[in-house]
Amino acid sequence: MKNFIRALALIIVSIWLVGSLSAQATGSVRGTIIDAENGEAVFGATVVVRSEKKFAKTDFDGKYDLVLPAGSYEVEYQMYGYGPQKRSVTITPGKPVSLNVTFGVQTLETVEVKDRAANNTEASMLALQRKSATVSDGISQEAIKKSPDSSAGDVVRRVTGITLIGGKYVFVRGLGERYSNTLLNDSIIPSTEPDKRVVPLDIFPAGLIKNIRVIKTFSPEDIGEFSGGLVKIETKEYPDQFEMSLGIGVARNMNTTGRKFLTFDGGDFFGRATTEQKLPSIISGLPNEIPYEPGSRFGGLPPALVNITPIFFNGQLTPSEEKGSYDKNFNFSVGNTIKTTESGQRLGVLLGVTRSEEFRFREENSKRYSPINPISTLVKDTTILGPVQQQNASLYNKEVNFGSNLNLSYEFTKGQQISLKNLYTVSSDTNVRQASGVNYIDNFQFLANTNTFTSRQLMNNTLGGDHALQFGSMARPHKLEWNLGYSVANRDEPNVTQDVWRRSDPPGSVATPYLRLGNNPDGSRFFSESKDTVRQLNVKYEIPFEQWAGLKSSFKFGGLTMEREKDFRFREFGIKYNSGIGTSLADYWPAPSELTYNPTQFIATGSNANAAKTFSERATEPNAYDAIQKLNASFGQVDMPLMPKLRFIGGVRYEDSYQKVKTFKLRDSSNITNLDYGCKVENEDVRVALVNSNICTQNNNGIGEIRTQDKLPSANFVWEFQKDMNLRWSYTQTITRPDLRELSPFGFTPFFGADRVFGNANLRRTYIHNYDIRWEYYLTALDYIGVGAFYKQMSDPIEMIGRPVAGSISAQFTYTNASQAYIRGIEFDYRKDFLDKFRFETNFFFIKSRVDVLSWNTYALGKLGLLDANNKAFSYDPTNLSRALQGQSEFVYNLKLDYFLTSKKNQSIGAYYNYFGNRIYAVGANGTPDAIERGVGLTDIVYTYKHDDRLDFKAAAKNITDTRFKVYQVSELTGKEELFLSYRLGVTFSVAATYKF
Repeated sequence: MKNFIRALALIIVSIWLVGSLSAQATGSVRGTIIDAENGEAVFGATVVVRSEKKFAKTDFDGKYDLVLPAGSYEVEYQMYGYGPQKRSVTITPGKPVSLNVTFGVQTLETVEVKDRAANNTEASMLALQRKSATVSDGISQEAIKKSPDSSAGDVVRRVTGITLIGGKYVFVRGLGERYSNTLLNDSIIPSTEPDKRVVPLDIFPAGLIKNIRVIKTFSPEDIGEFSGGLVKIETKEYPDQFEMSLGIGVARNMNTTGRKFLTFDGGDFFGRATTEQKLPSIISGLPNEIPYEPGSRFGGLPPALVNITPIFFNGQLTPSEEKGSYDKNFNFSVGNTIKTTESGQRLGVLLGVTRSEEFRFREENSKRYSPINPISTLVKDTTILGPVQQQNASLYNKEVNFGSNLNLSYEFTKGQQISLKNLYTVSSDTNVRQASGVNYIDNFQFLANTNTFTSRQLMNNTLGGDHALQFGSMARPHKLEWNLGYSVANRDEPNVTQDVWRRSDPPGSVATPYLRLGNNPDGSRFFSESKDTVRQLNVKYEIPFEQWAGLKSSFKFGGLTMEREKDFRFREFGIKYNSGIGTSLADYWPAPSELTYNPTQFIATGSNANAAKTFSERATEPNAYDAIQKLNASFGQVDMPLMPKLRFIGGVRYEDSYQKVKTFKLRDSSNITNLDYGCKVENEDVRVALVNSNICTQNNNGIGEIRTQDKLPSANFVWEFQKDMNLRWSYTQTITRPDLRELSPFGFTPFFGADRVFGNANLRRTYIHNYDIRWEYYLTALDYIGVGAFYKQMSDPIEMIGRPVAGSISAQFTYTNASQAYIRGIEFDYRKDFLDKFRFETNFFFIKSRVDVLSWNTYALGKLGLLDANNKAFSYDPTNLSRALQGQSEFVYNLKLDYFLTSKKNQSIGAYYNYFGNRIYAVGANGTPDAIERGVGLTDIVYTYKHDDRLDFKAAAKNITDTRFKVYQVSELTGKEELFLSYRLGVTFSVAATYKF
């Protein structure tokens, strides 16, 4: 920590000194030059002040910066192929003057640019959307600052067509998180989640983000796994001059702050797991092939050695009680542009650091059911729900988010720039879950405590370059873009402890004590780690040309090569009683677990040669997988006006992908039975015959393997049929591949009674046909109306469905390829200022979808027992053969109303409202209906104040109605809504201030 602070201080002082030393009794004129035809930056334009015999040229962003003595000047702007322009300017010492120029026949409204790229304000983001080759929406840094949001997840839910699940997983146009991709600074990034393909957006602090764009139609230069949309996150870049800012904030959650709060020692200052939480070296130091369990005549470890192991574990099992703290956040950034030579070479630097702590308590009620049908499970109308379990849980969670970015960019000559962007984030949760409930299968009441610490780390390094290649005297240069990316995502969940007590249901009396469960998961310790690494090289080359009518066009081609490696390990350790349970008061609740599982309980004595309890590892199921993916892609794309105002952007992308996942037990890491090949065959009858002959296993020997080669065409048209109006339409073909985890046929449960999800080694990739049309009307630089419609047809969509299970309170799910699906929707976006005092923004969408899971014939044959037990269809038990897509709301909308308190518009009060309609929370299985999350709305109030371009102040009230989230299932026979899950998040009040030095 001390070394980090010293390094931070050294960088800050260096940037400040350079900025101070370079300040003279001069000023400057700076700005951006754009092309009116396509809205793109004009590179290589000359800016001349003849009286001073000084000139400058624009860079890739169309930006220029010309240092001048104090005085009045005439500035000339010249570029071959464009008419020259002149501007008058007065220079004041130490103060830059901004002059932005539009080249071309059409005059656009001026967009003030305050950062390196012209897309960090609301106006510039809208201008970028207007000239985009594809259908897209976004949110700028300026809008992020005004909102009450603290992470990218909170921010992106305000974009048209976006819903957010669990505060972190993006659904674009109703398609689940597995159908969306995230790019960070144009680099593919891995996921910190072992059981999901998507990157959780809550790991990106809002303070490090410049903008977020959601691309909704595919172009060949983008990756082909493009289903719902592509989320592009861009971190802040260096400023044009020295800037330093400091921000602090505090918040109070009415459910948590000042109230009882349970927690334990978890994580360091940054949110990373500590050495004390890790698996003890007495275990981790042994080869994976040696299971950590007492030996016998068949092998194993010395029992005395195994049984002393609890001494080496973290001793805290019972959480400590304290008062819920206030939320706290801090952010700091410093940056500068340093001119290294008089001829224009420059170095851009930006360093940003942010850290926050959030404390939340919530009460959660849940129930699970099994179907009761006196007629037949095939007759759904007569199904009623019988309870399997119910739980009332108290959840205490401390979340720590740390983020830092260091961006460097060096322009060694005009048109030749390289950059290095580095991002490191840590997001951790220290969670205590205390539940009471009833197991209706075995008829007992239980108390279950689970302590979980989870740390998610993402490191992304991207080295890239932008190069202009001028050939001859042509007006526009060729452009070469490249980036080399290296990203690592780690997820560490060390020492998850569980304790369970039970008593009969109904108990003999209210005083009947709870006694230790005495078997799994009581007394268990769970350790898991996953590491996901991505290496990539992406190259794009653009050749400008003029089409037959002399209109500016370009041809772009390039390629991508990517290698991804992902591995996952978990180990679980448990307790076995060697004598009857209840012989000691330590076995009764509320005796603390430190007493019940005291290390002395595992040591043999003279009176008890076997010790009271035995410690050992549980390793009966696969607990590891290794996965790889290799992707090689190439594309060709043309951007060409077919006639004035009608633009075509299209081409084709070719992707060659190979995925392989190997699932196994750690004890079999080098065992001859740990096969490295699968038995995947397309014909189901042949596969069943191989399984019945013991040549293959039902899970394909634990091997998931897919090789695909796809040609993906794309055609986008943009027609500016009237001034400030665009009509867009497109047809594209895209794919979605199974996630590496989805190909791994293992599953585990995070707490007592939780659902279990298993992978499927036999999955195939999904092919998608996409149709889009949108009308856009750009009223002003800030005002906008947009209406769009889309349709998607999917072959072999990947869906999560139920598996048959009996005698367990935990439901089971797996992934499978449904036969087909479609989704269609309408989107609307409106933004407008009124009476110079109000700004109103709204967006909403309507979506309908349907997925056909299994055919009726196959389902009926399985139910009647006429399929072989090893047939894949026999192992699936979905309740509904056709339904809407999981997680898709038919109606979602956002409302935002700002009232400006002053004529300068530097003070405002804003109301934000986000609503999502009913959606499937969990897919029905085994005859139970789908669990439906009831649609709710969240209301936030925000006050913002900006003083002298230095001080920004914000006060917010989030979730002011304390919305209740509820999930339910409907009993078909009675029509009654039965509780599945419900909770409230509480109202949160916050204040924050940022000061620019």
